[in-house]
Amino acid sequence: MTIKTKSEIISHFLSPAIKFWLRSQLQYVEDLNIEIHAGDKQILTGKINKVSLQTTKAVYQDIHISQASVSTENIAINLGGILRGKPLKLLQPIFVNGELILTLNDIQTSLNSSLLSQGLVDLVKLLLAHQAIENYQNILALYKFNWHNIVLDDDQFILKAILTDNHGQKTDLILTSTLTLKNDHTLLFNPIKIDTIPSLDTIIIKNFEVDLGNDVELKQLTLNADKLFCLGKIKVVS
Repeated sequence: MTIKTKSEIISHFLSPAIKFWLRSQLQYVEDLNIEIHAGDKQILTGKINKVSLQTTKAVYQDIHISQASVSTENIAINLGGILRGKPLKLLQPIFVNGELILTLNDIQTSLNSSLLSQGLVDLVKLLLAHQAIENYQNILALYKFNWHNIVLDDDQFILKAILTDNHGQKTDLILTSTLTLKNDHTLLFNPIKIDTIPSLDTIIIKNFEVDLGNDVELKQLTLNADKLFCLGKIKVVS
């Protein structure tokens, strides 16, 4: 860990508290390097000018990340509580700027996570709703989704899932699309194809957009054959 000031508060209290907080947010992390930029007078008011961190391996809610480099500024914390041995708390929301790299193997492994697998099911729901398919929620409720394979290429992907119905009958589902940014908070799938859900025809949609909301701002999202690279910022509340 690198310390940018000789403050005893940082070395004895703040650095361990930040490191503990980070580890509480992650299931696994290694090679974690933290830099804290702050002066004594500022720290005593519970303010930190900037915190930067880098790691080569991390797991968040079963999402595997090979490389991460993030930073945030103007952080308000519960310094009094930290000095009394309590966990670090953010007193106001912060925006975290960063770069993330997920390798093909990372994404393949992460397909088992409830966060990603449910997100993909939600994407399928959005597509069926966009096509105004009647009773699409009842149709999807008949199946258990097992996302098991992904193939990447330049700005495009192929996702495969096995759909299992209540009788144990299995059907292959293939989701194919390009993926780019329309703007800093909107993903653009063009075209996106689902082939197929039982009882439904093949679905192809052009210029399908997903709004990530105002708490996300992406500057770059790049897919190629072996990784996903993401550059941007996200709002963190606590």
